[in-house]
Amino acid sequence: MGYIMNGNIEKSFIAILRMFDHKVNVLELLHGKPAMATIRLFSGGFYTGKPQTQDHSHLLGIRPNEQISEVKSLKLHFLHTADGYILTIKNKGNYYNRVISENWLNTFDAMNSDTGEATAFTLLNHQDAAVTLDNLPATHSPISLKFEDKHYMGGLKVKGSPYVYLGKTEERSKITFILTILERKAPRT
Repeated sequence: MGYIMNGNIEKSFIAILRMFDHKVNVLELLHGKPAMATIRLFSGGFYTGKPQTQDHSHLLGIRPNEQISEVKSLKLHFLHTADGYILTIKNKGNYYNRVISENWLNTFDAMNSDTGEATAFTLLNHQDAAVTLDNLPATHSPISLKFEDKHYMGGLKVKGSPYVYLGKTEERSKITFILTILERKAPRT
């Protein structure tokens, strides 16, 4: 895809995205497979049909630590592009090399890299300043993920679903994650 060819490897890195009090990953790993949800469809504020049960295993979410035993941390490749960072899952398993993208429920999906548009994120430090690998101060950094100028990645409930998703939120509902850098790409010489 075009975004991979336009990436800046010198500002790209591999890191874990986590929280202190919640596990972060795809719903399949947080709740088991299949992670089913019954969603009522609305259009323009009007109910448009009977509820539909869908498999949400591939959507990203969070779950409180006390509700779940050990789950591998979400390991991501952060590919730097002119529009921001493209996030690709690097955990071994069913979602390896899947790209994080916003979907129609305003949630984030782990999709195949050849099937659609990846979402580009801006990394923000605790003072809301944009950061890249060049100015991330430490191995562990508090960051928020912003996209489309005014939207953030945060916790999102969807009517009819028992899960808390990672989704499109306003600033007041954003999540501050802990970013742990595992591998910094060395500049080419």
